[in-house]
Amino acid sequence: MHERVLVCYGTRYGSTGEIAENIAEVLRSRGAEVEVVNLKKGRVRNLDAYDLVVVGSGIQMGRWTKEPLNLIRKNREALSHKKVAFFVSCLSVAKPEACEQAQRDYLDKIVSEFPEIRPISLGFFGGLIDPTRGNFMTKSIMKALVQSFVEEGEEPPEYVDLRDWNQIREWAEGLMPDPFSDS
Repeated sequence: MHERVLVCYGTRYGSTGEIAENIAEVLRSRGAEVEVVNLKKGRVRNLDAYDLVVVGSGIQMGRWTKEPLNLIRKNREALSHKKVAFFVSCLSVAKPEACEQAQRDYLDKIVSEFPEIRPISLGFFGGLIDPTRGNFMTKSIMKALVQSFVEEGEEPPEYVDLRDWNQIREWAEGLMPDPFSDS
């Protein structure tokens, strides 16, 4: 019997969705039946149908997107009886000195707000700085952020991708045992 997995997420400009799809791909390669839901566009009707629920959010202005937080709030009782994993995608990864605080603010804080839910894993991943995504204000901020990654006078790259796909894949692999290994 295949394990049924829900990977649901909130994203503002698509980077977290790309991470969620990557996680789903890894889990499918391990034999899971995976449904991916962008909570801004779709609904999760019945958590009972899943063996594992992975909830992710992009971080902007120091906050989770509202849709995954609402899912956790509304389903805290059901999630307390499930295998659950949380992940976030944020730009704090670019500053090693900020990573520990970001882990506390964006993951540990969520876990402490919902003590009845005991995640099997927490993923902390980099985000994407892409000045072509978002509204005018966001694009301006992203452009300045991209510029901050180069020395003065250097041509800035089109975007800065802080996502470590190997780290994301390894994290996803840890959510389910390899069905082909002897362990």
